[in-house]
Amino acid sequence: MRKKDKRFELEGAIVTLIFEDNRNTVHFDYHVDIDDVDYSIMLDLYTRNARNGAIFLLHQTRGTSSVDVLQKMLTHLKRENLSDEKYSYTVKWIDRNDANKEEHTSYFYEPSEREVRRKFFYNRREEDYLVTVEKNPMS
Repeated sequence: MRKKDKRFELEGAIVTLIFEDNRNTVHFDYHVDIDDVDYSIMLDLYTRNARNGAIFLLHQTRGTSSVDVLQKMLTHLKRENLSDEKYSYTVKWIDRNDANKEEHTSYFYEPSEREVRRKFFYNRREEDYLVTVEKNPMS
């Protein structure tokens, strides 16, 4: 199988896995670091919420090629679904730059509130948002 075909196959598997889990779309952002021989490719995987259009970082991974980072990402996502060390969080947030100041609700599944905040604010300015994070009760 050609490398590009393998990349498309792995991207498709990730898209399907996420969509079947929470109906969000997935977006791949590859970064190249030519100075790092061992981990020259970094992949930021984002999800876009179907209801409010918000985009959040799901996970990052580094590797030697696009296929390598995608295989690591898929392994991580499958393992993450089996993890007992993560908790459900509800994040209520308002974008201060939004003229309507509409409150939005997003859900995260992370090991800590700190990690929820890290992913929420990835590529965002904290001062632009009013945010409350609540750990949901365990069922």
